[in-house]
Amino acid sequence: MKIIIGLIIFSFLYAVSSLVSKANAQVFKFELSQPTQNIAVGSSFDVNLLIDTAGQEAINGDALIIYDPAKLVINSAASNNFFTYFSANPLGGTNNKYLVSSWEESIAHAKSSSTAIPFATLNLIAQSAGTTTLTFECTPGTEADSNINRASDSTDMINCNGLTPLTLSIGTSGPTTPPGLPTSTPPFGITPTVTSIPSPTPLPTVTPTIRPTSTPIPPPPTNPPQATQLPRAGSVDLTLAVLGLGTVLTIVGILIIL
Repeated sequence: MKIIIGLIIFSFLYAVSSLVSKANAQVFKFELSQPTQNIAVGSSFDVNLLIDTAGQEAINGDALIIYDPAKLVINSAASNNFFTYFSANPLGGTNNKYLVSSWEESIAHAKSSSTAIPFATLNLIAQSAGTTTLTFECTPGTEADSNINRASDSTDMINCNGLTPLTLSIGTSGPTTPPGLPTSTPPFGITPTVTSIPSPTPLPTVTPTIRPTSTPIPPPPTNPPQATQLPRAGSVDLTLAVLGLGTVLTIVGILIIL
C-alpha cells in the first residue's frame, strides 16, 4: 500500500514539474499583430515573433520558420531590438524556410525575459485561399535549426516541445466591383428606354482654289551693254590736208618777206 501511495505521489510531482518546466521553457512564439484581421488573397499582414528565455540570460536566438509557399510569402522581417544585431533572409537551397537571427557581440550585453516579448515582426503576403500554418523547425541537440543560446556557455536551451505553430485562415479576395459604383436595377415593370446616340454630322470637304501661275519678270541686267566703237567725229584725212596747206602758205609768206 505504501508503495502504491509513493508511486502516486511521484507521478503527481513529475507531472507538476513537467508543467512548470514547460511554462518556464525557453521558446519562440507566433501571434498575429491584428488577431481579428480577415486575411484576403493578395493582402499583406504582420505576424509578431516573440521570445521567452524564462529568466535565463541569452546571447543569441535563431528562429527557423517553415511555411507553405503556395499559401504564403514572407516578404520581410524587422527587428524589435531584443538583441542588438539582426539578420533575416530566406534559407538558401529551399523555398519554404525563412531564418530570423539576432545576437549580441559579447556576454556583457546578454539579454533575458521572463515572459514572451517581441523579437521580430514578419510581413507576409497571402497567396491563395485555404488554411495554412507557420511552424518552427527544431530538433533537440541540433544547432542547424531554431536555437536560443545561453550566455554563460553558448548552450542551446530552447525547448522544442514548447514551440507551437500558428494556424492562418486565408479567405478570398474582395469584391470585383469598385466601391461607390453600384449597379442600379430598374423598378419592377419598367423597361428602361435606350436613347440612341446621334451620329456626328460630317464636315464639308473644302475644295482648294487653283491660282494662276504668274509669269516671272526677268531681273534688270546688272551691267548695261557697252558700245563696241565710238562714233567718228570727223575725217582725219581732211584735217591733215588742211594742216599741210596751212604750213605751205606760212613758209611762202616768210620767203616773200625776206
